Amino acid sequence: MIVKQNIFNGIKVAEFAWVVVGPATSRYLAEHGATVVKIESHKRLDTNRVNSPFVNNDPTPDNSMFYGRHNPNKYSVSIDMKKPGGLELAWKLIKWADIVTESFSPGTMEKWGLGYEDVRKVRPDIIYFSSSMQGRGGPHSSYAGYGQNACNFSGFTELSGWPDRMASAPYGAYTDYVCCRLSAFALVAALIHRQRTGKGQYIEQSQFESSIHFLMQAVMDYQVNGHIMGRSGNRTPIAVPHGVFQCKGDDRWVAISAMKEEEWKGFCAAIGNAALARQKEFATFTERKKHEDKLEEIVTAWTRQHTPEEAETILVRNGVPAHIVSRPSDVYRDEQLKSRNYFTPLDHQVMGIQKFEPQSCFILSKTPREITRPSPLLGEHNEYVFKELVGMSDDEIADHIIDGSITTQMDGPMVSTF
Repeated sequence: MIVKQNIFNGIKVAEFAWVVVGPATSRYLAEHGATVVKIESHKRLDTNRVNSPFVNNDPTPDNSMFYGRHNPNKYSVSIDMKKPGGLELAWKLIKWADIVTESFSPGTMEKWGLGYEDVRKVRPDIIYFSSSMQGRGGPHSSYAGYGQNACNFSGFTELSGWPDRMASAPYGAYTDYVCCRLSAFALVAALIHRQRTGKGQYIEQSQFESSIHFLMQAVMDYQVNGHIMGRSGNRTPIAVPHGVFQCKGDDRWVAISAMKEEEWKGFCAAIGNAALARQKEFATFTERKKHEDKLEEIVTAWTRQHTPEEAETILVRNGVPAHIVSRPSDVYRDEQLKSRNYFTPLDHQVMGIQKFEPQSCFILSKTPREITRPSPLLGEHNEYVFKELVGMSDDEIADHIIDGSITTQMDGPMVSTF
């Protein structure tokens, strides 16, 4: 019998990070048992709290499912870092923590006296993670921004879209979502190192450099051949037909990718035209590539006669890799995801019953991921964290509320950024 447990039980994280990459990084640990405390403020809201979608389109700091997606299993405290009492509370959390994470512009934590060099003097075994747009050091290190900006200078935007049209950036803060995968495992490596040696360390991530990792084929092609990769729409050099093709219905599509000869022949059989595979202009992969425009017309003429579901079923039955182009509603209702309990329903105090999906796209047999609490309300756990985790008295907490270093309300109306 396998005894399941949370692998990061006992690990404590003070999260000064905000928006996506930092919170998404620590979510891996939170899903596997770590205690993660988000340090927030009513004076300057986490950008995710003012981003849609809002439940019932009601924009409040506690009603954003965009924030909700990145922060389940976490506690939230609200402090004003500009007040001496706020810095005092920050230090209490840092001394409590095993890991400190932050994703502000370089220099922000240092301005508060909370940079790595400041912290390591008090906690030499601390694991300190910093993520920023372009890292620390270099002429552009002070540039601030979001993943939408990093998509541009990393090169993703130039490669996205069709060759005869303007560049089209990937949806959303793409680099945030790829960088957190790398930084989470860096934290795990640092924890193992500390377990073995007793030593902490500083993990410094540049989203720019981490993201380029995913475009190294294009970079190396330029390095060795002087070739600059361009936009190619949905086509790829290693498959034909390859792309998304219009189907019956309102804006419905199916994705098809035939990389092998047997897949190409399977496609011809699927559409009831086995002779197509023997036609001169389609008989070899090279010839199909030369006549790709004509071939895609033939593919589209067939797919338009079927719904995406019908086309997928027929193609897959004939050994052709294909799938409907899913809408969000399709994903939400997907039977495969349901059977694997991908979405976890939780009762949020403001948003009601909402389904939270995991950050960890893997399941460990002995230490499985778990989502047990919804995303926190702003400052929801002030009393619990400062009293039960940090060890402050009721009077001390009350004093910090009175002097405003524990924030309890916003100064003005909330403004959505997206």
